[in-house]
Amino acid sequence: MRYVFGNWKMNGTLAFAEEYVNKLLGEVRPASVQVALFPPFTALSSFQYLVKDSFLKFGAQNMYYEDSGAFTGEVSPVMLKEIGVDYVLIGHSERRHIFLENDEMLMKKVEAAHRHDIPVVFCVGETLEERRTGATKDVLKRQLILVQDILSRGDIVAYEPVWAIGTGVTPTMDEIRESISWVKELLKADLPVLYGGSVNKGNAVDISEVSGVDGVLVGGASLKVEEFAIIIKAFDQNI
Repeated sequence: MRYVFGNWKMNGTLAFAEEYVNKLLGEVRPASVQVALFPPFTALSSFQYLVKDSFLKFGAQNMYYEDSGAFTGEVSPVMLKEIGVDYVLIGHSERRHIFLENDEMLMKKVEAAHRHDIPVVFCVGETLEERRTGATKDVLKRQLILVQDILSRGDIVAYEPVWAIGTGVTPTMDEIRESISWVKELLKADLPVLYGGSVNKGNAVDISEVSGVDGVLVGGASLKVEEFAIIIKAFDQNI
């Protein structure tokens, strides 16, 4: 099984979501790829009906680690479970760097997701400065050390070098292979590891051929249904 996941970030109205899903379901019929979309919170309730009885999975981009309480603006795992999400993203670099979520908080989020049987897509990745100074392995180890014992079957890890997200720049295929190999070495469980960072229709085939890459977490390109379909087909055909 391979995975092609699309993170819409803060994009996509309800009308966009409905049109997109209908088009995607008409474009692809993947035989060996699990496809999931991560729309904004406002679209999650609609998604449970849009993807019903189809190959499409869906997930939340974030959640808090408490079940309820005075946490203005947050969404709990209880709420996500009620909607029926298939996954929750935890630790995306934009959550780490813009919203200052640290490793301890992210560990609590993983534990909370597990309490409610929500599979986690846990994101890790280094900055450009960390890559330049040769600190990539140390950074990935630090980001995984608190969760490597609790990530378990059903969970997924996404390696996303921060400097490649939304920049149009991708690491070399050797750099992707080396980093994903290191992530797999650090994990206690045998989990799928995805690559993310400026994935598009032009590099999807090359990335799909990298040893150890179990799939991709796509950002901006996942907002274009035709391009996302091409990426899905690249991984479906290259098993």
